[in-house]
Amino acid sequence: MKLHHKIKSWAVDYYHMVKGSVLMTIHKEPPKHYLDYVVEGKVPVVLIPGILGKWGFMKHLGDKISLAGHPVYIVPRLGYNVYSIPNSAKILEATVFHLFPALGHLIPRMHMEEQSNKEIIEKENIKNVVFVAHSKGGLIGKYFLAHFNKDRKVSGMVSIATPYSGSAMARLIPLDPIRELHIDSKIIHDLESHKEVNHQIVSIIPEYDNHVWAEKGSFLDGAENIEVPVHGHHKVLFSPEVCDVVLKSIEKLSKNN
Repeated sequence: MKLHHKIKSWAVDYYHMVKGSVLMTIHKEPPKHYLDYVVEGKVPVVLIPGILGKWGFMKHLGDKISLAGHPVYIVPRLGYNVYSIPNSAKILEATVFHLFPALGHLIPRMHMEEQSNKEIIEKENIKNVVFVAHSKGGLIGKYFLAHFNKDRKVSGMVSIATPYSGSAMARLIPLDPIRELHIDSKIIHDLESHKEVNHQIVSIIPEYDNHVWAEKGSFLDGAENIEVPVHGHHKVLFSPEVCDVVLKSIEKLSKNN
């Protein structure tokens, strides 16, 4: 890829990064149709944004998933997603274990204290959950699948532009939440060792990713890897083609459980 094409791709991608940041600033609460419009047979979807991103960064994609009939859930406690990957996965575990059925909401805190996790799961029959994750969100999702999914309530994950082998770019930013994304970090090596869950993952890979600097990019051994003709780590979330691939992948994962 020629240098001037790379420069253009970076500029366009950062336009989409700003666009996503504006969306997550404007939209504090998810649209009502995320839980009110549900088609029978459509599985629950949980959105997991990347680092420094709240759910609103993925709103464009979340809207498409919702309007296809899936109940769409967010994880407010992740905040700007700067917690460590293991801690973020624990937050995600709490969300999954406290979900209401398709037309419900997160159980209020008082209700949580009255029931055990097991009772809630049995009562609400939560199953076939699919994660849809961007960037670091995919690492959080894989950590959950490897360490917290013993009851198989989560069928799998569709990840988008996730640095499964880490990214050398992380070395340029001396912050702990970003350092753990480096190719030699302990958490990246831990995730690479858990190949048994890779078959539950669909990894969507931009043709050119300006943030994932790694030899294999977002390729994950044993997963279904789908390369899309999109240039940009953030732009990929706004691609109509990627939306279609995500919806088809959700359906496929839900049927494989």
